[in-house]
Amino acid sequence: MDTLFSGRSIWTMVHGVVLGGGALMALAAALFCLWVMRTADGVTVGAEVASRRLAWLTVFAAVALWLTVILGTYIIFGPYRATPPEGATDLTQYPRALLRSTPDTAWLHSIAMEMKEHIPWVTAMLTTAVAFVAMRSRSKLVSDASLNRMAMTLLGISFMLASVAALLGVFINKVAPLE
Repeated sequence: MDTLFSGRSIWTMVHGVVLGGGALMALAAALFCLWVMRTADGVTVGAEVASRRLAWLTVFAAVALWLTVILGTYIIFGPYRATPPEGATDLTQYPRALLRSTPDTAWLHSIAMEMKEHIPWVTAMLTTAVAFVAMRSRSKLVSDASLNRMAMTLLGISFMLASVAALLGVFINKVAPLE
């Protein structure tokens, strides 16, 4: 029971469930808003209020993603890559070494963790770009079809990348959790 609520596991839960999950929900909500608000003629009832809410929703998603990325990079990743002492047989406190110790789980480090180190940065940058445009050009985001499509495309890519990173994180944490 103490490993479920250790300091490392709490940081991992905040990183993955709270911040990462919140970012995924905000991205999904922003995509839904953009889809609903798109119009053929550029006229939408209540567009001003909706575009303001959408702008703040994208800002929330960007902030949540940046917090997730920074927490993962500077708090979670350090204990993950800790090197075990020479001759250690119990690798449960050394997740990277534990993953690399068997051929069945080595891919989780060489592919999954390598992807998790880079993909989230791109996701945060793309979402920040959409948040900037949404804050700066709120009304255009609803009335300009090409701008709406661009925002939907970038947020869709961000959502897919964040989902892949989250799924890989679940796989890694299932085999080699930070305890």
